[in-house]
Amino acid sequence: MAGRIASLDFDQLEQDGFAVLRGLVLPHELAGFEHDIALVGDKLAEQRGIERRSAEAIADVLVAAGRHRSMLFDHVKKLFSLARLSVEIGTELEQAGLFRRGGVAVPIVWPTLRADLPGEGSYELPLHQDYATTRCRTAWRLWIPLRGVDRHHGTMEVVPRSHDRGPYPYSQGDSGGPLIDRRELTARGLSAQSLELPAGDGVIFNPWLVHGSVPNRSQRTKWVLLLHVQDLAAFVNPDAPTDPVRPFLEMTERGHAASLPGGAKQ
Repeated sequence: MAGRIASLDFDQLEQDGFAVLRGLVLPHELAGFEHDIALVGDKLAEQRGIERRSAEAIADVLVAAGRHRSMLFDHVKKLFSLARLSVEIGTELEQAGLFRRGGVAVPIVWPTLRADLPGEGSYELPLHQDYATTRCRTAWRLWIPLRGVDRHHGTMEVVPRSHDRGPYPYSQGDSGGPLIDRRELTARGLSAQSLELPAGDGVIFNPWLVHGSVPNRSQRTKWVLLLHVQDLAAFVNPDAPTDPVRPFLEMTERGHAASLPGGAKQ
């Protein structure tokens, strides 16, 4: 595990709102993930008699799961190899000085997984900040592609230095969810850039950074490990009007309302 994070450019992280971390996931760990995801796809496809329509059995299995897809994918997220990897990366972040530099008193770290299937845009996210998961005033997020990413295979675009230029007005997108208009960024002298990274490299970023999805136009699934790092001792106070995280709570409520039929609140 030693040397997984050779260096963390704190100055770039603070200035641009993000920094690239090379070689976060080692080659044998990437191979282990590929083995696990291929094996579970093959076994479930065989057990359920699912016809192969793509190059990856797991993609066919997820599509065939229909209304049970979320239940299945919630368990795919719990792969032991990814849980173990997340703990190791969190430990290395601590050793690299992230917690000390950020004044983190009580760190909490948890992983999740993202999968963008070929030809499927249902889960793409427009330009936004991480309002749905950030609940602490001190927080970072890691975005770690388990396969190479670029504008063809799908990736993420980031808006450098946007983390300290807010707050931003959100408008309603075609899907009904909130988004940040690119014209608003242009007016502030900001522009988005796409990330092009090999498998295993990662990006650590401030959750106030504006970022969004670049569609996967390839014939393979885009797999990304996401790692949340926050300070529980800096948890949001929902009753404090000046708490900097409170607008994220309000944005989450707006997003939930937009996802309901007709956009109405329950």
